Amino acid sequence: MASDQIHFDVEYNVDGKIVDFLTEMPLDVTPEERVRQRYLRILHYEYGYPKNLMKREVAVQHGSTQLTDVHGKIVRADIVIYRDASACAANNQGRIFLVVECKAPSIKDGYNQLVSYVFNTSAEGGVWFNGSGEDDEVAYFRRFSSPSSEFREWIGIPCYQEAWDALGRRKKVDLKKPKDIKGLLRRCHNRLHGRGNDSEEEDLTMDMVRLMLAKAMDEEGTDPLPKFYCTPEEYASETGIAAVKARIGELFEDVKRSNRDVFSEHERVTVGARAIADVVVELQDYSLLSGSGAAHEWDLMGHAYEQYASVYLKREKGQFFTNRLVVDLMVSMINPDYMDVILDPAGGSGGFLTGAMRYVRNKIVESEGSEIAKQRQLERHRKNLFLVEASRRLVKVAKTAMILNGDGHAGMTAGDSLGAYEGFDKTIVSQAGEGLPTVILTNPPFAGVGEGRITHEDVLRRFEAGKRWTDIDGAYQRTDELAPEGVPPELLFFERCVDWLKPGGRLGIVLPKSFLDTQTYRPGRTILFDRCRLLAVINCHKNTFQPFTGVRTCIIILQKLKPSEKSNANYPIFMAISRKVGQDSEGIPIYKKDAQNNVTEEVDHDLAEIGRAFEEFQHGKLKSSGYTFSVDRSKIDKNLNINPQMFLPHLNETLESVQAIDGKEGWSVSTIGDIAAGVKIFKGPRFKSESIIVDEPGPTVEPYLTPTAVLQEKSDSAKLLDVGRASAAQLRAINAIRVRRGDIVITRSGTIGRVAYITQRNHNAIVSDDLIRVRVEDESLRFYIFAYLQSKFAQDQMLRNEYGAVQQHLEPEHVRNILIPVAEDRSRLNETIDSVRRAIQVREQLEARNAGVSQAIEGLMNDAIAKKEDES
Repeated sequence: MASDQIHFDVEYNVDGKIVDFLTEMPLDVTPEERVRQRYLRILHYEYGYPKNLMKREVAVQHGSTQLTDVHGKIVRADIVIYRDASACAANNQGRIFLVVECKAPSIKDGYNQLVSYVFNTSAEGGVWFNGSGEDDEVAYFRRFSSPSSEFREWIGIPCYQEAWDALGRRKKVDLKKPKDIKGLLRRCHNRLHGRGNDSEEEDLTMDMVRLMLAKAMDEEGTDPLPKFYCTPEEYASETGIAAVKARIGELFEDVKRSNRDVFSEHERVTVGARAIADVVVELQDYSLLSGSGAAHEWDLMGHAYEQYASVYLKREKGQFFTNRLVVDLMVSMINPDYMDVILDPAGGSGGFLTGAMRYVRNKIVESEGSEIAKQRQLERHRKNLFLVEASRRLVKVAKTAMILNGDGHAGMTAGDSLGAYEGFDKTIVSQAGEGLPTVILTNPPFAGVGEGRITHEDVLRRFEAGKRWTDIDGAYQRTDELAPEGVPPELLFFERCVDWLKPGGRLGIVLPKSFLDTQTYRPGRTILFDRCRLLAVINCHKNTFQPFTGVRTCIIILQKLKPSEKSNANYPIFMAISRKVGQDSEGIPIYKKDAQNNVTEEVDHDLAEIGRAFEEFQHGKLKSSGYTFSVDRSKIDKNLNINPQMFLPHLNETLESVQAIDGKEGWSVSTIGDIAAGVKIFKGPRFKSESIIVDEPGPTVEPYLTPTAVLQEKSDSAKLLDVGRASAAQLRAINAIRVRRGDIVITRSGTIGRVAYITQRNHNAIVSDDLIRVRVEDESLRFYIFAYLQSKFAQDQMLRNEYGAVQQHLEPEHVRNILIPVAEDRSRLNETIDSVRRAIQVREQLEARNAGVSQAIEGLMNDAIAKKEDES
């Protein structure tokens, strides 16, 4: 797929210069050159013009004199296409066929320049192009000599060895497959936008969806001539473009009649007739549909459309487009075939179903079956794809995605997946209802602990996860009381997916990472282990769904138990942590580099490696690595913590190495919380400080230190609080979060596990509750604990217990349970303790001297200022 699209990307050499498409010579990088190089590729790959007919930056002559601008500079046409190779080699101005002007300041200026170029040469037409891959805009023109000399906007330019009169209504069998599909969709979108439509981007995108559905409907028809067309004559008159609009309207009416559950009776293409004609002109020469066996062509078209939709459609209600690398990984792990009934109950734009279609289609095409068998399998597979999505708008997007990926859109329906089963569309009820899907792939909308929690009682009553859960007689179980504060929708979606599946069926679902280990989602984990066999858990990289959301996510793969299977059986569970996902936090791709540090065309991610490791795991051949391994079900604790972070081999090796010290001569192992009497490990209360924050120092004003400020040498990152204005409740909170000299503090949010020692400088300071306090009265023991907390042995234990969906967090309980070796002969610790004592003494001396330096500078400046004032 990438190799086809990469043709249209500008090439650079190792020095960062542009490699000229025609000569392979290095060129300086300029915005204009990037546009020129891109359109050279379009002319070659889309229109078929050989390289030896094209030249860039050709000086244009008027008679025997070269044209110059107002500054006397020679005027050069950006791209010239000659009629033959010999004319190109000789720069024969009398044998020029087309001229292209790239990235003119405006279309008006571009038009004037083209007129100048064309009428001083033999050119029959020209193109104005302004696009570098993101904002493609294009206009086509044709030259006429009779009955008068004219230069008219036209519907396109001919392909190589094609006549101008061939443009317009081609037979369906003569339609070509687009090569630069992304560019084609962008140009269509910009055509809609460029006609002065005031609609939102997503409204324009929905019009684009409607027009593409009309185009697909036309291609499905049996008439050898299309209705989706615009002739040059029609494009040149208001009456003509009105006729085009009417034909497209009829096609869209056919689309609506075929999809009454999705399209309202009054829905229509909202942009004007001229914009419709512009898009028809761009699309009419191409076929969007392919034969059933053309898997590669379907992949190209489908992927381009999915990228287009993800760029221009805004997310709503927690919806966003699932990273295609994640889709491909999950589909490969589920490994569906043509007999599977595949459902996405939170379908969005259809990414999972198109991914499943691609996967199964490729399996069928690459199989050794007969052509008839393959055809029958493809037909059965297309009828086994189902989607339920609450947003009708996204159902339309999904239908288009399915059509452009190879059909299978009949099962795309609108509905509430958390509603009663009998309320679904009749297609779902009859073919993918309760207990019928053998595969569910989904990425439900997230809310977590936010305002999006579901509180409707009629919804909560349908689900076990909608009830309040608690420990009763030593067992964690649900009560009959509804969850008083509601529950996150993804928790209900998870239960619904498990319930919806056919026994023995497989589920692949994206969930917030907090599903794996927090109390909020413990009911979901309980349902999982009661009804299913957990096959795999994967922690996604933090950039996986950026820039749409910063929520940390995970992938869960499971199989629903059959009635004869027991839930308490022991079995291995595959676990992995993704460390790179091929994009940064802005969604910009990151590519691999070769041995010479040159950027390649391969996206840099590890999901394919994780997929291969899972396949090895399934065959009993997994070789555990640092981030792909397996864990026995029996190792899962009573809280059902299934976060791979907790089971990372290298973190557990650290833990086991500490545990192994216990019982060795002269040593024992304790937890930090139990190492001595009176050890206190806690975090302070949160309090609302807004009412007492001030901008200026004062007699009752004190700094309120953040974790960063505590770790800084000068503690600059601090708010100012007027403690004199604090209420009684605020004062109690302030006093509770004051730190003492000798406190050990540990960051518990974001970057966890950074350790600091409170020196005299910050004694009694007001410090944010984002630091966990460790208070130990015994000084020698305190110094030992401080040193140990900074070691790999303690840091790995903290990393093992970090949790969180957006930021990583650590709790006092995790610090309290850190294992620490204890020597029976305390003198064995003296060297470490003395080193820490000296380091803290030196630090306090440094802080005192720094304070003295600051005071000296302030005094010096005040004296100088006072002296200046005396002199004046």
